[in-house]
Amino acid sequence: VFGNPQFLQPCHGVPVAGGTYLHFLAFDVARAPDGNWWVLRDRTEAPTGAGFALENRIIVSRSLPDLFARTHVQRLSSFFQTFSENFLQYSQREDPLAVVLSPGPQNVTYFEHAYLARYLGYPVVEGSDMTVRDDRLFLKTVDGLKPVDLVLRRIYSDLCDPLELTTESTMGVPGLLQAIRAGHVTMANALGSGLIDSEVLLSFLPTLSKFFFGEGLKIPSVATWWCGQASERAYVLENMDRLLIRRVLTPKRGLTHDRLSSFGPDLNDQERGALAQAISRRGHEYVGREIVSPSTTPFWTSHDELNPAPMTVRIYLTATNDGYTVMPGGLARVSVRSDPRGHWHEPGDFSKDTWVKWNAPLDTAAAVTLPHHTLQLRRGGRDLTSRTADNLFWLGRYAERAEGAIRLLRSLVSRMSGEAGIGDNPETLNRLVSLLVMQKHLSPRRAKRAVKGGAGAVEAELRTILFDPDSPDGLATILQNVRRTAELVRHRLSLDTWNILMELTSVPKEWAQTKGQSIDDAIRLLSRMIQHLAALNGMVMENMTRSYAWRFLEMGRRLERVRHLSKLIRHLTSRGTPETTGALNLLLELADASITYRTRYKAEAKLAAVLDLLLADDTNPRSIIFQLLTIEAHINALPREEISAGLNPAQRITTRGCTDIRLADMMQLAQFTTKTGVRVNLEGLLKQLDQHVHQLSDVVAHTFFSHSLAQRISGPQWLEGIP
Repeated sequence: VFGNPQFLQPCHGVPVAGGTYLHFLAFDVARAPDGNWWVLRDRTEAPTGAGFALENRIIVSRSLPDLFARTHVQRLSSFFQTFSENFLQYSQREDPLAVVLSPGPQNVTYFEHAYLARYLGYPVVEGSDMTVRDDRLFLKTVDGLKPVDLVLRRIYSDLCDPLELTTESTMGVPGLLQAIRAGHVTMANALGSGLIDSEVLLSFLPTLSKFFFGEGLKIPSVATWWCGQASERAYVLENMDRLLIRRVLTPKRGLTHDRLSSFGPDLNDQERGALAQAISRRGHEYVGREIVSPSTTPFWTSHDELNPAPMTVRIYLTATNDGYTVMPGGLARVSVRSDPRGHWHEPGDFSKDTWVKWNAPLDTAAAVTLPHHTLQLRRGGRDLTSRTADNLFWLGRYAERAEGAIRLLRSLVSRMSGEAGIGDNPETLNRLVSLLVMQKHLSPRRAKRAVKGGAGAVEAELRTILFDPDSPDGLATILQNVRRTAELVRHRLSLDTWNILMELTSVPKEWAQTKGQSIDDAIRLLSRMIQHLAALNGMVMENMTRSYAWRFLEMGRRLERVRHLSKLIRHLTSRGTPETTGALNLLLELADASITYRTRYKAEAKLAAVLDLLLADDTNPRSIIFQLLTIEAHINALPREEISAGLNPAQRITTRGCTDIRLADMMQLAQFTTKTGVRVNLEGLLKQLDQHVHQLSDVVAHTFFSHSLAQRISGPQWLEGIP
């Protein structure tokens, strides 16, 4: 016990609410070829996989609805409802705040953390999202500090508090243990619970069961010998060639299973001798375990073949007022390798939904009997963490950036073919390629080389931008930023919104099939992505509640639209004669305002009219002033210090931008002001708007996001996830 790294002396004597140390636990079981079931491992630290089991169930029930209904499969929802309701009752407040504490998106199981948090209705947070004040735990939100009552942790116990436990951890909250000690926070599972899922204890479980309960184990644990005892150590040394030997007490977390396990039958004489010496010197760190070959289940391979594959099942339990209840299902792990070592979450493994049948049809509408909990009605969604607000803000910016890039590429591709084909005119090619340089899709050197090579070379560069998934300047990179940011806020997105984002960002995978084909294929793909983005904007506008989450997402999108459109206007209109070069028609097309202009003016595009439509028309949802007014409305709805008078910095910037546009005379902006054909007034206004965008982005970040910036990792953080 004392030699186990999971024995945390500071946690000794810490009170536990209701005497419940384990709110959520799991057991890995396997069926031997003779039909008997064996427990391979106990999982009491923070067992993973329940979210995956839930996702599997949802996917399978939707894929096979008729079979699922006929089989009378027991639902999993009641299990999670039971957990949540029983967990919430440990708080003394009527409206408790429960959170899921995650290591963050760099962890391999973060998907499950976000999925489970969204299903339970808990915010998923990281250690830096919380702080301890006066022995109380608080969540840092854009609306101030919110007291946290309950924590469902997904990180190791010793990483939860760098003040009293592992000092180099950046995943925890300094002072968290003291908040628990003071009785203000309930942790699931209790800190230090990882001690009892050590494989060392497996060898003592039969004796402990008889001592405490007067009976043996109902499902036996796999035979295990702890080498800290002389007789057991001697047995392991004599039978090394038919045992699985594992080093289970090591302070070095993060070692792979292969480095911790030695499969006796595979050892050569030298390896067997070295292992025997290590066991003789440090026997308390090793266990010998009987090799269990799990039974097999049918598995459909990638080669369209049905083969047998070894299977283990993880079974989940949750605490109730009168004991524990078992999930009517579980997560089955199927290994593509016939590996009897019983590892969990090995690369290349697959999972299966586990069904528990009921003898009669289930009443899906029947309510689950749960402990009484007072429900407090509320609105607003003001418990948005600063980190999530930051990610939503950038999701909006990246999504709008993707739309701007896709519209630009579609317009340029269409001008390379068909009736609008531009041929090898160097002046026209240079004008179009300069747009790619402005948007950083091409370097000036590559652009110069492409123009010199003619339309064929420009088309080749466009194909690279469109189809090459490894191009650092290509569309795939922009879409990857959208996907990466969306994954950080998945718990805040509806299923339909998430599916739209995944379909949008998966389009690059199809480019490999269209590469080398016609330009028409590229136009169809780009048009389809525009439709996905339109669907995303529709979901945001029609389905998201007008909470802080929606406002930050919208602010990011509007801010990026101002930046993109001001650059386009400046590039296409501040010099020369855009009426005769087709630049105005291109600008209207990129701003999706062609129909509006034609309906309003019924004439060829004129610069003053185009500037009025795209700059100053507050009825045009694509105009710059419309974006600034929308941003201003969002800023006015965000929290601010009550003691401050007048406009805050963000309000000053938006007001200044709107005023600059309203005071501008569009007819004067359209006129030349220098002999070289430069519209200085127009260029100055657009430069000023670009500065406003950068200033506003900085102010928003400093006001709402600065205290949740990622911490520098100064020590090992063990990102592989809890088994």
